[in-house]
Amino acid sequence: MGVPVVMLAEAPEKVVGPEEADTHRDLVAHGRRAIARRGGLLRRAVLQSPLVSPLDDRRYERRRARHAALVPDVAAEEQSVLDELGTAGVAVRPAELPPDVVASADRLVDALRASDAGGPCVKATSRQLAADPTLFAWGLSDRQLDLAECHIGLPARYLGLEVKRERVASAAGHGHDVVRRWHLDHEDRRILKVIVYLSDVPTGGGPFGYIHRSNSDAILASGHGRDPEGMSDAAMRTVVPADEWNQVTGRRLTAIHVDTGRTFHRVFPPTDVERYSVTFAYSSRTPFMVYPHLMPPRDAIPPLRERFSSRQWDALCVGHGRR
Repeated sequence: MGVPVVMLAEAPEKVVGPEEADTHRDLVAHGRRAIARRGGLLRRAVLQSPLVSPLDDRRYERRRARHAALVPDVAAEEQSVLDELGTAGVAVRPAELPPDVVASADRLVDALRASDAGGPCVKATSRQLAADPTLFAWGLSDRQLDLAECHIGLPARYLGLEVKRERVASAAGHGHDVVRRWHLDHEDRRILKVIVYLSDVPTGGGPFGYIHRSNSDAILASGHGRDPEGMSDAAMRTVVPADEWNQVTGRRLTAIHVDTGRTFHRVFPPTDVERYSVTFAYSSRTPFMVYPHLMPPRDAIPPLRERFSSRQWDALCVGHGRR
């Protein structure tokens, strides 16, 4: 999902807009992404090592146990999403976006469609998110925070959103190649991401792919899948047959709920048509890493304060690791 800030490191990251990208910058971004992903994986690995993991895991689970009585009650439909997240790792539903939110998303899609930036993926910039914050603000809706808190088991942190255009172009040699390979995300122990298709996505339109939670667990137990650069199709076939790989095709406004930290996933390369989508991301309040470009710029956040409740504002964790 881009160049993260690893919580162990304090060095600031420069986020470069797609319109500024060239071959040199793309190589630099690829290097930063590799370093940052390895840093996030390293921190996760250290916390889950035989020497540290038992104590840290017990603390984490105690926090979840203490919070269990405080998680919000949800309706039957939301509970079915949570149940599928726990069993399959993914739950697919029609997206329920208000008209003004859909209009905001479409304006960002129009901007991406008009972009002449090259490469396999074009993303909305932080400034574009700030100029039209309706879509960003929807990620803080009570339903979204309820789902995130119930799945994570702790108060949710809204990591932000990513609006992107997957182009019919090879990702080889670009930083985006990891997204098109099988991988796990490393933001936190438990993650909720909600991917909403903003265009129809057929088989040749870059569908979201995932490995069932049971197979994902087996991959990790076997010691595979820990490379921050992801797994190739050839490597995945050695542990999960290709006929057990899943692709989510669907009409515009299909929503995919997924724990990307526990479910192996990827974007299948678009071969026929481009894919437009938005991804909303959530973690606990103490993630391993955050992604600055998923948020509007720091100076654009305070003016939004009045439109948010205390719970929504707290979920932004303003001043807690934001860059």
